[in-house]
Amino acid sequence: MTDTEELADEVERVLELPTDELTEELPAVLDDLDGEVELLALENPLLLSDVIDRVGDVDVAEFATENPETVDQFQELQWQGVELLAQFSPDVQQSIDEDTTVNFEATDAPMASHLELDADAGTVSGGAGLAETPDLEIRGPANTLTALTTGQLDPVSGYEDGQFEMDGSEATGDQLATTMGKLAEKLPDN
Repeated sequence: MTDTEELADEVERVLELPTDELTEELPAVLDDLDGEVELLALENPLLLSDVIDRVGDVDVAEFATENPETVDQFQELQWQGVELLAQFSPDVQQSIDEDTTVNFEATDAPMASHLELDADAGTVSGGAGLAETPDLEIRGPANTLTALTTGQLDPVSGYEDGQFEMDGSEATGDQLATTMGKLAEKLPDN
């Protein structure tokens, strides 16, 4: 068994744990995934979406407050997975009409990330921390932001329902919603 297969087996084991045990073991698993995400994603494409989906069961605000480094690791994992997903999805690439930088900032926990859409390259990238000059700023509860960035919350209905606040052009927000919708279609159960 290769190191990547062993890591995939360990991740799958942890994902099957009850939520309280998952919360306890997630920091160690994310440490193990550091630097291995691309190889793991290429060999086990559904595993990253399973991790992202399963973290949706966690109280993200509480987890972020107790484990700020792990939340940054999760966000890095999430954005690396999104980047790889977009790389192999021509419809996602074609949905990117303009360069856009978006900041996501939780209002109830120490959690912030950014997303960048590059229209010329047709790429999506992002990571933990805020970008210096965003075109959009999205703020809301950590659980809402996680659901939004993992495709579990429709951006248009979430905004209309007041689940998060957005500063920036509505046209840019619509473009982001289109691209995020295309990405969400690539994830299981969406």
